[in-house]
Amino acid sequence: MSSIGVGFILIVLGLLGTLAWLIALIDALRRPTGAWESAGQNQLVWVLVIVLANFIGAVLYWIIARPQLQKN
Repeated sequence: MSSIGVGFILIVLGLLGTLAWLIALIDALRRPTGAWESAGQNQLVWVLVIVLANFIGAVLYWIIARPQLQKN
């Protein structure tokens, strides 16, 4: 595989990771406070996890917090 192909793949993966991060951040910020309280989660903590842990924080939000928020 040429170096141009590898670079292109890395750019696409970076853009997809950034998009996933941005969507998770917007989703967490738009949820009402009542949804967070009834799910037993803390909105500020999750926003900080998403912001500080970047893509990993977004993945954790999608796996841990979001399903609990959608149940309520």
